[in-house]
Amino acid sequence: MDRRGFIKQSLRVGAALAASHDISRGQLTGAAASATRARWAGDLAIVNAKIMTLEARQPEAAAVLVRSGRIAVVGGNEDVRSQARDARIFDAGGRTVVPGFIDAHCHMEVTAAALMYCADVHTPPLKNIPEIQAALRAWARNVPKGQWIVGRGGFNFENDIVEKRLPNRLELDAVSLDQPVLVFAGRHITMANTQALKEMGVWEPNVKLPRGTLVHRDAAGVPTGICTEVFYYLPDYSIDQMKTAIQASAPELFTAKGTTTIYTVPFSKNDIRADLELQRSLDLPLRIRMFYHVPHMTSFEGLMDTGFLSGVGDDLFRFGGMKLFVDGAGSDGLGHRLADLKWTQAELNDMVSGADANGMQFLMHCVTPEGRRMAIAAVEEARRRNPRQPYILHRIEHNGDDGTVEGIRHLRDIGIRVSITPEKIRPGSLGPRYRTLVKEGLDPAVITDTTGTTPGTSDILFKIACIATPSEEGGGAAAGETLSFQEALRLFTLSNARIGYEDQHKGSIAVGKLGDFAVLSGDPRSMAPAKLFDLKLQATILGGEIVHGA
Repeated sequence: MDRRGFIKQSLRVGAALAASHDISRGQLTGAAASATRARWAGDLAIVNAKIMTLEARQPEAAAVLVRSGRIAVVGGNEDVRSQARDARIFDAGGRTVVPGFIDAHCHMEVTAAALMYCADVHTPPLKNIPEIQAALRAWARNVPKGQWIVGRGGFNFENDIVEKRLPNRLELDAVSLDQPVLVFAGRHITMANTQALKEMGVWEPNVKLPRGTLVHRDAAGVPTGICTEVFYYLPDYSIDQMKTAIQASAPELFTAKGTTTIYTVPFSKNDIRADLELQRSLDLPLRIRMFYHVPHMTSFEGLMDTGFLSGVGDDLFRFGGMKLFVDGAGSDGLGHRLADLKWTQAELNDMVSGADANGMQFLMHCVTPEGRRMAIAAVEEARRRNPRQPYILHRIEHNGDDGTVEGIRHLRDIGIRVSITPEKIRPGSLGPRYRTLVKEGLDPAVITDTTGTTPGTSDILFKIACIATPSEEGGGAAAGETLSFQEALRLFTLSNARIGYEDQHKGSIAVGKLGDFAVLSGDPRSMAPAKLFDLKLQATILGGEIVHGA
């Protein structure tokens, strides 16, 4: 990157972070300032409840009082009622109340854009390439000329259609020759038509691709249309487009699921602005911890030069740190394993050590053994360069466990946390080792990784049921690795808050913490593990204000 580009990126990231910082310092004026002070800071008395506080000194309660968005009293019904004064009364009717859920890794903005601006080409229900082409053509009728026609499909896209392969360039050219057409299988494997390949700048055979990116070509050097790691070539959606998309989907994706805090990785600066403007206007009842994607959104040097520490911001919007891809798809897109590493070890070492020295949390995407080893080595090097206790926690996303207790203990001891996306697994499969990780003091960051790739992935109650239910009973834990509902709940609340250095404000129900709660349809402590999949979210409360249900 030249100096002009470097300065431009630095200014962009600094401006976005400064906007968040100004909110926390009260530097808004007029109506915007009044709205900011009033955001999700209500007075509410919850009574007649079965409250799971996740606090050892007071694990259960019947009532809780919230004043100005924070918990003032945790106790019995009479105690809370006597102090409620003019607070709104929320009669839980004997329902179970737990802390609001914390999703430690998602892509809210990417998901919102996918749901509103991309064609749904998931397989199933689509059964073959002609049906995929028809779905794209139907979608294209509403896409203005010159704009991208983008389809979103799931993992193993090709295995669920009769052709057992990905659509190629010519088949997508049949959808449109004039507009760029791109289809995602997940986010890392793509199919592109001729126009898309040209607009991405990867058509010519001698083009220099970023490390870890692959464009397949035929014997004549012409692209086949199958690529990996080209998602960052897509143009950004505007701020207004993103505001519309987020407003349309975030309530159902998160608020209606009991999620009150997300750790999100946006795609562009416009995503961040959309988040901030929606929060200011009271149209996004969700707390956000935002991680910059380096180098897509800004350079590493530009992010370091802002001077921001992880956690800067206010109770609604905080800067979390940086997200980086050590590798990508872990595949060539044609079913063959590939260690598609994006950095040398020396480059990764310098970035992790630099972020660590600057008080910035580092999230590393790793799906290959090679990527995982690089990430661990980089944190080890950071510990040598920056000896300090306690360590800043850095994270390995998706691939942290090597299968040994010794490996778990090593990660724990050098301050690495691993992320896990709970899901159902086949009976007998080697699923995540939830109980072993917790027993060894390495509480994982449990996440939804919601991207729009797989429908329904943002439901944290479903994720908790997966952790608590063995695979033989339709769950997601291997034999001997289940946790109780309360233990799994702790991971999605207090533990995720600690991993984000926010446990002094959230994650449990205690005096002084934020008044964020989820109200459940039943008492999970009296339910058999497999029945937890029937548990529903009935109300969500953010800062003492009911933002979903009743």
